[in-house]
Amino acid sequence: MAEKVLVTGAAGLVGGNLVRRLVVQGYEVGVLLIPGSNTAAFNDLSVHRLSGDVLDPQSLDQAMKGADYVFHLAAMVTMWRYNAGQVRDVNVTGTINVINACIKNNIKRLMHVSTVDAIGFSTPDGHGLIDKPSTEDVPYQNDRFNIPYMKTKWEAQEIVRTAVRSKKIDAVILNPTYMLGPYDVRPSSGRMILEIAQSKVVPYTSGGNNFVHVGDVADAMITALKKGRTGELYILGNENLFYKQMFEKIASVTGKKPTFVKVPKLIALAGGYIGDLYGIMKGREPKISSGEASMGFVQHFFSPEKARKELGLKSTPVETAIEDAFRWFVDNGYLGKKQGEKGER
Repeated sequence: MAEKVLVTGAAGLVGGNLVRRLVVQGYEVGVLLIPGSNTAAFNDLSVHRLSGDVLDPQSLDQAMKGADYVFHLAAMVTMWRYNAGQVRDVNVTGTINVINACIKNNIKRLMHVSTVDAIGFSTPDGHGLIDKPSTEDVPYQNDRFNIPYMKTKWEAQEIVRTAVRSKKIDAVILNPTYMLGPYDVRPSSGRMILEIAQSKVVPYTSGGNNFVHVGDVADAMITALKKGRTGELYILGNENLFYKQMFEKIASVTGKKPTFVKVPKLIALAGGYIGDLYGIMKGREPKISSGEASMGFVQHFFSPEKARKELGLKSTPVETAIEDAFRWFVDNGYLGKKQGEKGER
């Protein structure tokens, strides 16, 4: 009999790719969906669609009945500083609700999908810089960035670790970096590719990030289901690149030759704060916020060596991730479309 898996946050980029791979590997998959979720990533698959929300404990309890494992991906992903209450509700309270439902339903193992933002980077002692990428052992010290997403994802991660230490649950914590690939239905991180593919001038900042193919992340998550060590963190990433390097790769893959313009920090931050004001007036997250602007100048570099050794994490070239994402966008008519909002659960 096939083992049963429940996935929260299944409608996102990593969720859609994870669900597809779980089905191929023979798992019986249930997906927890809030109203209005875009399920294009797995509409062609046989999965159990369950209406619910991580903020609704009763719906979680019902969804987990009979499940063997839970992948908890649902989160509010945002760099905006002015929706802290909603971010905390989803990322912290939602995780507490998931843990309680796992305990109640005797779930064999919880796969908690966190983020590398819950690990220290660009630290005062130099971790997270290009010559000293952060590992899972670097403690969180990112409150100085004043971004609620980071703080709440770290808090949720620590709540999971506390539950493991008290032997209430068996859980593994997964910390993906910046993911790119197909089935980015909103789109989310793929907005970077779409914008460069349609721009003649590409502004860039001096910071950088770790980039990874979402398929490699999904495969490693499934491997961690059986091989991950209880309570351990695993950075799921690949290549550390400065933003100009990444933008040049995107331009090359998409066949574009834009002009690259370096943006002074003062101008970027001013634009970010103007975005904040616009968002406050409109009551919704702006396209560019002060959080995003400030992070554009930060080195955000990590080492995935632990996951490579223990989970067999693949190292698909970043160019392939860009190509797979771009081809999917083209095939599904995304070029020229207005890009959607960032946060989703």
